[in-house]
Amino acid sequence: MRRIIVITGNGKGKTTSAIGSAVRALGRGFKVYFYQFIKSKDADYGEHLFFKSSKELKIVRLGLGCRRNFNYNQKDIDSAIAGLKKIDEELFKSEKASKTPPQTLVVLDEVSYPIIWNWFAVKNIIKLIDKYPEFNFILTGRDMPKEIIARADTVSSVQEVKHIYQTGVQAQKGIEF
Repeated sequence: MRRIIVITGNGKGKTTSAIGSAVRALGRGFKVYFYQFIKSKDADYGEHLFFKSSKELKIVRLGLGCRRNFNYNQKDIDSAIAGLKKIDEELFKSEKASKTPPQTLVVLDEVSYPIIWNWFAVKNIIKLIDKYPEFNFILTGRDMPKEIIARADTVSSVQEVKHIYQTGVQAQKGIEF
C-alpha cells in the first residue's frame, strides 16, 4: 500500500527528514526521485555535495534559489511551473519503462511554497499524486495546504521551539546547509 507523507511546520528539519526517508527507501531497493522546488542548481547544500556522485539518489533542483525577504519574480514562478511539468514527464517515463517497476518514492521538497504563493494550484499537486497511485510521496514545506494534509496518510509538524537565527547568528555549513 502506498503512502502519502507530509512534513510541515515552521521548525528546522523538514528536508532532512525527507532525505532520511529517501535513504531508508534506497536501502530497501526503492527507486527514489527527489525534487526541490526552491533550491537552485547554482548553490550546493550538504545533501547535494554528498549525493553528487550517487547513482542511487539524484536530487533535482527545480528552483532558482532562496531569496531574502521572499523577493521572487516571474523567472522563479516559470521555473516552478516548468519543474512541475518535468516531474510529471520523468514519473511517466519511469512508470512506462518497466512492466514491474520497483517500489518508488517521490519527494516533493518545498512544494508548499509555490502553492501558497499562487505559482500553481494545489489541484496540480493532487492531480500529480492521483496520476501515480503506485508511487509513494513525501511532500515538505511550511504551511502545507489543508487539501494536501487531508489526502496524506501521515502528517508530521516540525515545530520551532528555539533557533539560533533569532540571536542573529548566520547559517553554518554542515548544520543548516
